[in-house]
Amino acid sequence: MPTTPTPAPAAVPTDSELGRHLLTVRGFHFVFAALGDPYARRLRGEADHLSLGELVRDRGPLHRSALGTWVTADGRLSARLSDDPLLAVRHPGTDGPQEHVRDNVWETWRTCHVTPLGEDLLTPAAAERDRLAALLGPVLGPRTCPAWQTDAERSVHRVLDGLPPRFDLVRDLARPAVVGSLATVLGLPDTARTELLELLPACGPALDSTLCPPRLPAARAMARALRRVRELMEAAVSTRVTDPAGDALSALLAVGPEGGRDPGDTVTAAVLSAVVGAEMAVVTVANAVMALLAHGEQWSLLLADPGRAADAVEETLRWAPPVTLRSLITQGEVEIGGETLEADQHVVVLVDAAQRDPELYADPDRFSLDRPSRPGFAHVALAGPDHVRLVAPLVRLQCTAVLRAVAERLPGLRPEGEPLRRGRSPVVRAPLSLPLAQK
Repeated sequence: MPTTPTPAPAAVPTDSELGRHLLTVRGFHFVFAALGDPYARRLRGEADHLSLGELVRDRGPLHRSALGTWVTADGRLSARLSDDPLLAVRHPGTDGPQEHVRDNVWETWRTCHVTPLGEDLLTPAAAERDRLAALLGPVLGPRTCPAWQTDAERSVHRVLDGLPPRFDLVRDLARPAVVGSLATVLGLPDTARTELLELLPACGPALDSTLCPPRLPAARAMARALRRVRELMEAAVSTRVTDPAGDALSALLAVGPEGGRDPGDTVTAAVLSAVVGAEMAVVTVANAVMALLAHGEQWSLLLADPGRAADAVEETLRWAPPVTLRSLITQGEVEIGGETLEADQHVVVLVDAAQRDPELYADPDRFSLDRPSRPGFAHVALAGPDHVRLVAPLVRLQCTAVLRAVAERLPGLRPEGEPLRRGRSPVVRAPLSLPLAQK
């Protein structure tokens, strides 16, 4: 059967090229933020992100930022865009990695795909995304992922067993619990689990780096960490090809119309689950714990019934989503919010603001496990045409397992300080630490 030739990889940009590009985009953000553009102010990392989202929503369903990007914080419009076939994460008619390091952004005004990652992990072509969806569905899809619940919960409880009376929310609880459950579900060896705990913090800025330029050393460290994560997953998959077991990697390798599938897809799925899924799960767990402890009545509801952990996860995904900005590209002429956009236009959804749209949610700023679902509408935190939707079932499983175990095992949990978040993290608003104690 003839195959489509793989495009030659783009040359790795030099430090001079990449550094100049990152500084130029950062300069765009600062200049237009200083001139008052709310989207540019979001990208600059201003702390009052929700007020900036309200400013965007006040400008109408869709408006064009001074950066040239079309921006929306409208709840209904955001939900529609997440499923619109004329919106994707890639520029139309392009192959290979999406990057603009060598572009003159003063001419192109392309402030998307800011940081090259060396692979299409966050910008999959439609065919690749659909192929991975077919692979993941029978093993880690919405209906099949619950089969791994016991494995995930067992791993989480092992982490809780080792917690001291005082510990850090992210370093000692969220990250080890998420990485441990991921390793258990996938069937990774202990050596890979240990190394992932060290690698994933360096990979963390990947989601932010699509729109927000990191500093050059952080960008290079992220690229090295991503390559090493792929090497670990290639080794694990190679082992399972010849020595299958009762884990998700073995099950993924067995998926296919003829009893087998290219191991490369399984590697990509594993890397995606580690780099994108684990980061989103860590952020969601941390945001959920912080929200619950700040809203004592909701924490009490979960303590009274730990089975409501899934409700806590869903409300956290709405109230403090792990990805707050969704970057999309028009694939053809499309009407959005009363505006007609040509092909190859950049559109960004302010997910956190859209999910607090008062037109859709009563008392939207309140965190509540009892929030009723709106018929015919769901939040868009884990939706979209990118890889986020593919890892959503595992993210939900991991987060639910952690919150349920915390409610069962740590009822006297209390904060002992103020939370810190990663600087220049406008997409994820990643939590860095929060000291906690057990009574």
